[in-house]
Amino acid sequence: MITRVCLEYFKRFPQQTFELPERIVLAGPNNSGKTTLLQAIAVWNMALRVWKERRGPESGSKAKERTGVQITRKDFTAIPLREMNLLWTDTSTGLRKNELRGGQKLGQPRVMSIGVEGRDGEEIWELTFEFTYQNSELLHVRPSKKHIHSLPKAAQDVVVVHIPPFSGIGAEETRFDGPYQDLLIGQGKAGDILRNLLLEVYQHRDKSLWTGLCSQIKDIFSLTLLPPEYKGRPFIVCEYLCGVPAGKGKNGFAQLDIASAGSGFHQVLLLLGFIYARPASVLLIDEPDAHLHMILQKQIYDRLRQIAQERSVQLIIATHSEVLIENTAPTSVMSFYERPHILIGDVEQDQVREALRRLSATDILLAQESRGVLYVEGGSDFSLLKAWAAVLRHPLSEWLNSRPFWQNNHGRHPREARGHFFALRAVCPSMRGVLLLDGDNRALRDHDIAAEGLEILRWKRYEAESYLVHPAALQRFVEGHGIPLMGQPAIRFLQDQLPPLVLRDPLGDHDFLVRVAASKTLLPQFFKCAGVHLTKDEYYLIAEQMQPDEIQAEVREKLDLIQRALGDPGPTK
Repeated sequence: MITRVCLEYFKRFPQQTFELPERIVLAGPNNSGKTTLLQAIAVWNMALRVWKERRGPESGSKAKERTGVQITRKDFTAIPLREMNLLWTDTSTGLRKNELRGGQKLGQPRVMSIGVEGRDGEEIWELTFEFTYQNSELLHVRPSKKHIHSLPKAAQDVVVVHIPPFSGIGAEETRFDGPYQDLLIGQGKAGDILRNLLLEVYQHRDKSLWTGLCSQIKDIFSLTLLPPEYKGRPFIVCEYLCGVPAGKGKNGFAQLDIASAGSGFHQVLLLLGFIYARPASVLLIDEPDAHLHMILQKQIYDRLRQIAQERSVQLIIATHSEVLIENTAPTSVMSFYERPHILIGDVEQDQVREALRRLSATDILLAQESRGVLYVEGGSDFSLLKAWAAVLRHPLSEWLNSRPFWQNNHGRHPREARGHFFALRAVCPSMRGVLLLDGDNRALRDHDIAAEGLEILRWKRYEAESYLVHPAALQRFVEGHGIPLMGQPAIRFLQDQLPPLVLRDPLGDHDFLVRVAASKTLLPQFFKCAGVHLTKDEYYLIAEQMQPDEIQAEVREKLDLIQRALGDPGPTK
């Protein structure tokens, strides 16, 4: 089995080491490096195969010097490439100034290397291949100096099979030889060889392979896979029955081409086709959960692990599936959030699962750029904070107006915000957060929604819009629309609705503003009486025109607390 992979200048990893247990699930967002690790192992395996064919004892090579062997882009079947330099980090194939080591010169070849270490029983082995760029169509590969004259036997015995994500199936498929199948797999067209795989399993001298594959399909889908046919035809015919006959006949079940089935069936059939047609010691599977319902994800994952156990196969899976993460021991999960690392315990595992479920690509980017996140109950709350901070010239205003990391909880239960923050800690363990709640949530206790690093703040009044209830500020705002208020119904409305204490001292602490949802009753009716059409999302326009002495002291206190809790948030450039 492979125990360690060391990369230098390979694709997104300038330098990275991966420790691999016998069963490992690679978890993380798109473009985080999961597939890159699988590809690195596949490229290493291809380099090993090519070197043995052209320089091994059975190659007949008479080369006196163990120079590198050439691989053209068309022969490079491990992964799809438009140009060879796409294998190198930042596509740079020459050394940069900060990369120079003793005696090296600027622009000298940037040697890409993939080192693999493993264990075979008690024997520990290692083998590194080095790649040198020649041009867009050609590179050279050779083992490192330590093994250029003799490859470890245990390394040569490693059989790697790479199963890329399912990409569809054609209406017809002719017979392809092995090298062309490898080319299609490398191009990400594994579905184009599905019928070839089934035919190989069926024609294998070990008839238990076909029986086993058919049994798996019957157990999972309650369908009957029919023997593939190729003789006398220009293409392979693979069909199935829409059920399981009780006897030897078809019992009236429809007979359909496998292309007629759904993508979930194709995905499972492809996985099983590879497993039964290509015996491996290391199986690389990219997104086996794609196209599968959650229940089927677990079912397939359990079967993959069972088959791997029975055949002593090392299983390395890249996934976005919460189901696979949940059903794997933490020490068998490698998280690609923040940096590639094996999880330690259940808390980290829960964070990764929540991150896969909750976080968008924008969330991850902002988490990496910002030191803190602000949760508010609605978009209007954030707009009000932003407007008040500007009027008060509060230091938090710069953050609120630059590229703030904030989340609109859309009025959902505060536990949703807590769950999102918990997921963010998988990306950035030091992340800080503030959850600002309306006063109507006062019955919800802090410890019911608390999370490490998340501070909970609450408005004393019913909601943020309650701090807009200042008669002078409202009158000035409406008059700014060209509507004089003296004697108008809007003023009379305020006088009728607001208690005298609120009219005389709108900045004071009043039970009325604690009980009343200003955004649902008071303010809409006020603007209706004034003849002004203003939605809740536009209430921040009122805040923008308030005077500093018209803003309740609690607003400044909340801005102070947010700034302190988020650690004076700002861009981390």
